[in-house]
Amino acid sequence: MKYSLLKQLYDKRILAEILQNRFCSFDKSIVNWTYNDKNIKAIDLEEKLIRNYSNKVENKMVGNKIDYTDWLDIFDKSIKKLNSSNRQPILFFSGGKDSTFIASRMIKNKMKPLFYSYVNNNNHKKIILDLAEKLDIKIHFTNQDLKYLNFEDVYKQIKEPVLDPAGLSILLLLDINFKNKINFTDSVFIDGMGNDAYMGHLPGKRELLKMNLQKLLTKFNTHKIIKINFLNKLGKVSDLFRPDYMAHFPGSNIKLSNYYNQVNFYKKYKIYKDIVLQRALQRGIHYDFCCAINKSILYSNACDENSQIFFPFLDEDLIDHYEKRSFIDYNLPKLINKLSIRKYLDDELNFKKISTNKGIFHPFFPKIEFDSKQINLSKKIKVNIYQLNKFQKYDFFLWSKYLINNDINFELADIL
Repeated sequence: MKYSLLKQLYDKRILAEILQNRFCSFDKSIVNWTYNDKNIKAIDLEEKLIRNYSNKVENKMVGNKIDYTDWLDIFDKSIKKLNSSNRQPILFFSGGKDSTFIASRMIKNKMKPLFYSYVNNNNHKKIILDLAEKLDIKIHFTNQDLKYLNFEDVYKQIKEPVLDPAGLSILLLLDINFKNKINFTDSVFIDGMGNDAYMGHLPGKRELLKMNLQKLLTKFNTHKIIKINFLNKLGKVSDLFRPDYMAHFPGSNIKLSNYYNQVNFYKKYKIYKDIVLQRALQRGIHYDFCCAINKSILYSNACDENSQIFFPFLDEDLIDHYEKRSFIDYNLPKLINKLSIRKYLDDELNFKKISTNKGIFHPFFPKIEFDSKQINLSKKIKVNIYQLNKFQKYDFFLWSKYLINNDINFELADIL
């Protein structure tokens, strides 16, 4: 099964915008995805999300009715499609709400998936094992480093630049398949991402604080005083000098000379005063879909182009059902989303008691060395790669490696 995120990847203008922002700041009409054998256009998804949140805001039934029974059958019907695939289902099991919900429904439906987990600390591992005991499942944990896959070989097969450096942890999960001696053509990997956009894409307390600081700094045009190279040196601190409408995006991306002109694309979403809708349209579409979700597809396809990724929460019937729901699934004042999933997990697994705090996610980063071509490119675009933080370094490493491996030539004038 062949997946494509960008129809016009090799168009210089589009490629330039990808490279500079690590997320997609271009005309939404050209974006085209294929997930779960469904063709999805960004403009269609945007209109659907606007209707979804507009319907809910009018009712304002926060907390009055938390229910999950209205959509369980729709979800179950979606995952049961895997039974006819003649492939071994393999769930990326993080121990979070989404993957735990999927695991529970697969067990309830007497399916027999394998469960692959990446943990970054002992507390996280204990949560995984406690949930596994509740679910009566066996967990296959990753190694601390790649044992079977070779990062350089994988990246030579990448069809598009991976725009989420934290996504390298996916490679550790895929590495387990070799340990288990399971062919990729005999597997279907299950990813729990995709529901934030319609179940309540809420900001955290830190993001709200950052947004207020950004508004203040933007008001005084502070970003026009500080040079881009100096901003890159500041790492995460430089995020404070982004426009306030960029607060919903993950930070620490490399900023090139026309960064502020490019991200101006997202300013249009400020017309929506509902912060949850605004976040769903900005981050939900232009980061989650273009970067976070796509990493599983790109890495599995690089291992084997016939591999398959399945996203249960991107089921078309489920999204349509949420659009027609008369009540919202989040509590904005308390910054709690996915109320129905939380209630299900508490009812079935006492999830709240087990997973009190999973801790901060620390992604896997393999050892890398910049080659001469990458170093030369960094000099041409005036980015000192040795002054970047870890996320920025891998950001540059991934997209520059893609360009070099694929012999893609482009004029610097097109992207600067």
